Amino acid sequence: MTTHSLKQEIDFLLVGRNQEILERDAQILQETGYGNIRIVRSGIEARNLLKDMNVHFVVTEWRMPCMNGIELLRLIRRTSGLSDIPVLMTSDNRHRDMVLYAIDEMVDGYLAMPYSREDLLHAVSAVRKRKQLSPLQAGIRQARHFVLLKNYDKAIEKAKEILGHDPKNTDALFVLSESYYWLRDLDKAKQFLKAYLQENPASGKGMHLLSKVCRLDGQSGDAFGLLLKAHKENPLNIDLTIDLGKFYLEMNMEDNAREIFNLVMSSEPTDLNLIKIGKALLKKGRAEEAAQYLDKTVHPLPETVYIFAQLAEMLEKGGNHEASARQFKRCLALVPDHPEYLVRLGEVLARQGKGR
Repeated sequence: MTTHSLKQEIDFLLVGRNQEILERDAQILQETGYGNIRIVRSGIEARNLLKDMNVHFVVTEWRMPCMNGIELLRLIRRTSGLSDIPVLMTSDNRHRDMVLYAIDEMVDGYLAMPYSREDLLHAVSAVRKRKQLSPLQAGIRQARHFVLLKNYDKAIEKAKEILGHDPKNTDALFVLSESYYWLRDLDKAKQFLKAYLQENPASGKGMHLLSKVCRLDGQSGDAFGLLLKAHKENPLNIDLTIDLGKFYLEMNMEDNAREIFNLVMSSEPTDLNLIKIGKALLKKGRAEEAAQYLDKTVHPLPETVYIFAQLAEMLEKGGNHEASARQFKRCLALVPDHPEYLVRLGEVLARQGKGR
């Protein structure tokens, strides 16, 4: 028996803050004939469940603390074994930019709140129909899988095969762009990204990737201009906003960076947003400022513990033993009994005169 078959099967995973809405939606789906339904109250809980169970459909609210719906969607799309799961996004925001942002991150459906029983069932049905793949779409799925597995040569081969049938297929163009970026063939990455952006001129992820390509190619001015344009076209994309702030930091444009980070703080930042800002400030050696952001995180992922450890080390080198000890304790809360962090905490406490 395979490991896959041992996992519990979940028809629907419902993710959101409002227990009443989640329970109502679960009842609607159960009455329609779906039996295995799970409810979780955060993106973090959803992430943990997705690792351990076979989930066939995700309905997630956009606005959630710690990890929001768009971050959960991005995690699903960028994880081998999860990337094909249908995702329906719900939100109380009907703004066109929100919908376009979700589409850019490959959401399968978008449902504005409040919605009725009929709205939910219609949206689920529409998503299921879209998931019935044509041969071309099946090829795109295969190409994306190759990218996730870091088999970029195979991804390129499959994407070019698709372009042979459909020369303007944007999914294939993006697969080629991404694959050549990771292979560091920057000229070809630019070539296919420009073709992609001709078809999708407002794509935040397209401009963001082209900015990274230009930066690697030593074209900092072009990279910065693309980030500015991407931010203007996609103001709701917080990752883009933070990257713009990071760019300002690296150019020593402190006031601009501060303005950007303040903008992020006014838009319900998630733990991942806060950690990204903290990491950028640590790179500039600004431990005290980084701590102001990192201390605001609520349930950071264990995978991010190295950021808190880096902060602890930097605070220790700066002579702030008390703050360093506090950060090492946080590391141990994320990864209990980690030997390296236990030793370092003991050393810091000893310097404070608190060691045994």
